[in-house]
Amino acid sequence: MTIKVAFLSCQENLVAPFLERVAKLYPELPLFVVSEFPPPPSSGAARWIPFKPNRGFAENYARCRGILGKAQVRLSAVVLEPRTPYGQMRWIAFFLAPRNWVAFNENLDHFMLRPRCLGSIARHLLWRAKNFFRWQFSPGGPAYTWAWRLAHPKHLRRPLFYAAGRLAGAVASRLRPLLGKTADPPPQASAPGISVVIPTRNGRILLDRLLPLVLADLTHPSEVILVDNGSDDGTAQHVSANYPSVRVDHCPEPLSFAAAVNRGLRAARYSHVCLLNNDMVIASGFFMALRSAFDRNPDLFCATAQIFFPEGMRRQETGKAVWWTRDQGRPLRDFPLRCLIPLPGEDGTYVLYGSGGCSMYSAAKLRQLGGFDELLAPAYVEDLDLGWRAWQRNWPTVYTAGAGVTHFHRSTTSRYFQPALLQSFLEFNFLRFLIRRVTKPALFTQLWREALDRLNVLAVEQAWFDDWALSALGYAWKAVRHLAPAPAQAIDEETILALGSGEVASFPGQQNLGRRRVLVVSPYLPYPLSHGGAVRIYNLMRRAAACFDQILVAFVEELASPPGPLLEICAEVVLVRRKLTHLLPDRGRPDVVEEFASPTMQAVLEQLVRKWTPSLAQLEFTQMAQYAPNCRPAKTILVEHDLTFDLYQQLLAQNNDWDTQRQLERWIQFERTAWSQVDAVVVMSEKDRKVVGENAVTIPNGVDLQRFQPAPTDGGSQRILFIGSFAHLPNVLAVDFFLRQAWPEILKRCPNAVFHIIAGARPHYFLERYQEHVRPELHHPQIELEAFVEDVRPAYEQASVVVAPLVASAGTNIKIMEAMAMARAVVATPAAIHGLELDSGSDLIVVDSGAAMAEAVIALLENPEQRRRLGQQARATVERNFDWDQIAQRQSELYTQLIHRLEKS
Repeated sequence: MTIKVAFLSCQENLVAPFLERVAKLYPELPLFVVSEFPPPPSSGAARWIPFKPNRGFAENYARCRGILGKAQVRLSAVVLEPRTPYGQMRWIAFFLAPRNWVAFNENLDHFMLRPRCLGSIARHLLWRAKNFFRWQFSPGGPAYTWAWRLAHPKHLRRPLFYAAGRLAGAVASRLRPLLGKTADPPPQASAPGISVVIPTRNGRILLDRLLPLVLADLTHPSEVILVDNGSDDGTAQHVSANYPSVRVDHCPEPLSFAAAVNRGLRAARYSHVCLLNNDMVIASGFFMALRSAFDRNPDLFCATAQIFFPEGMRRQETGKAVWWTRDQGRPLRDFPLRCLIPLPGEDGTYVLYGSGGCSMYSAAKLRQLGGFDELLAPAYVEDLDLGWRAWQRNWPTVYTAGAGVTHFHRSTTSRYFQPALLQSFLEFNFLRFLIRRVTKPALFTQLWREALDRLNVLAVEQAWFDDWALSALGYAWKAVRHLAPAPAQAIDEETILALGSGEVASFPGQQNLGRRRVLVVSPYLPYPLSHGGAVRIYNLMRRAAACFDQILVAFVEELASPPGPLLEICAEVVLVRRKLTHLLPDRGRPDVVEEFASPTMQAVLEQLVRKWTPSLAQLEFTQMAQYAPNCRPAKTILVEHDLTFDLYQQLLAQNNDWDTQRQLERWIQFERTAWSQVDAVVVMSEKDRKVVGENAVTIPNGVDLQRFQPAPTDGGSQRILFIGSFAHLPNVLAVDFFLRQAWPEILKRCPNAVFHIIAGARPHYFLERYQEHVRPELHHPQIELEAFVEDVRPAYEQASVVVAPLVASAGTNIKIMEAMAMARAVVATPAAIHGLELDSGSDLIVVDSGAAMAEAVIALLENPEQRRRLGQQARATVERNFDWDQIAQRQSELYTQLIHRLEKS
């Protein structure tokens, strides 16, 4: 076969005209398109070959060569557009067919590497050279800009400051290891109780609003320490006269925030210290909510309150303080710290630090750290610095929803400092924080450069009279003198950023009875019941809740309050936002494993194991096996909903594709290794148990017999139903097989037939994602495509026949069991009943070809009595073999065995 290949090595605006030009060259040849993203449907491409920019040349070339096979490339076309990051793609195009390599420019003029094209090549190079010099010496070009700066020397300050700051950062990262490590002093115990420290400066009116609330909300033993920070409005005398129980520490000179707080800390007598700004108004139950967080979290350093603002004011703080990264979409100009609005029901989420104006701390840990860093004067970043130092020792900070405060922002500082000056405090102290506290060289270099890049851009945009960004940029090279020795760290700093990234949300459940605990780790939320895996996980968790306390950790695409049915059966539900990207790293593992690889999930699991000390950790789906080490010392169970390499072997048999072969090789190695790294492997069938080996246990899939009751007659509607999430490639292949091999004959003989497909969430997204493998033709008036349906029972009731035309499958098919429970007639392929002991002709009809499927469906559509008989037998079979209550008992027995082994060891 002879083909032509177009490589989309250009920006989006050139894609359509480029493909149009290539289509006109040898129009009789099929067009293959190599690109990072799918080509537009109008391109007429016969096949899309994905290009992965973050993979090496060898892999991308091998993919192209493997997919093209023995085809002869008549044309290998690229676009030589400058400043587009597709150099590797252009080289692949050249090596694929050097004699037939065609280069287009952005005007779509083209040439080949042939002697007759030497004139075109020379004109192209001359044109490129002219454009380069024109860009260099035009306003805004690098050469023009530097010449202008030399003529106006004062404008050299900013680039010189930037370069000096970069150099200082490089020096700091090399000097830090020479400073050695510091050790914390031993902890000093204090009497149980709460010490409230309130720094104030001329805040007499604010204190009259705050102190009555504080004194009313505190329980004994407790104390309130007021640090009168250089007030001249009679604050000390007023408080002593009107609030005699408050201890006043009067300092005649104004102190920085850190110095004032440290003064109060030295006077505190109790085990927990709560810091309050004088411009806060606390809600009832404030102190009890903060204090109880320490009982729930081992080694907790800080519990921070939920912050509200007065009506009409923008909510600048919330209590959920996180580090915002460029990967999360932070604009270059924005500060990397921000506060997220907590979700309804969220409580106990890990955050980067607690606000210094409304947080409670462990007094012993606070003193071990030496209190707040007084170098960070006069204000700002002290609380970040403190929280970071605590996290380095693996002392967490959590957001506490039950402790509410209203903040009348900058009621004190705005009286003494202009906004620009306050901003300069923030920027200077942030640079000091980075140089003193971020000790991992690679991470420090990244964050330091991002900070300088931000200040550099802001300094360019600022007016001449507003120079705080330029001043901070000029300070950066001096900050190296503030280097400090690193502490002995108990946690990696990138883990700290992962936990404080805002990608995690915790929700207390309704069932925490102090029983043995099971940590369930899932790649998806198991409710709503949107696919077979969710059905299994939820039904078994619902039954396990009668005997165990369960903590569910699940990936989600967007953080939101979890469904009520999950909270009802869990002690806690923790959600981790999964980063969606097509640029997956190559670590020798399957792509699906890399899709679910997350440092944030690793960090969350390790923290939850410390918090809950679970006896068992159950990892749902093969790709989650990568987290088994993070769940130790709990006994680990891997639930193999299907043997993934078995599935890929079947897919490869259907289509000998390069990518499928590569993924199969990686799945075999990953999956077999995973089995050896867990304490038990749960499989769905005896067939799978024999493959896995000695530590495998069969706990089959089932069906909720109370929920799925036999349906009334379908009324002869001739509706054919298929249910299967398009997120799972075999379901898309199944629909394609049915539409090509069976549907035309069914329509011919049953012209009123309707094919109803329930395809799960975002079916069109997954159709596009899998278009390189399969493109089912769904545009037909008698094909009904539905996305996720919360309750599928009405669809079963309306269906005359349920089809399961899978050409590849592993595990066992829950949708078949649901159809059988509702007494529907089912026609399936052998792959669809993989691992199920069902009798063809009695429980359902099994066919081995598209033609046989068409004949079986037509016969059932024309014979209501046969449908009724099959449905009755199907219901009897699932009642006998697939009741979730019986299956849950098997799981409970496995739990008990593993817990006994754990306790014995």
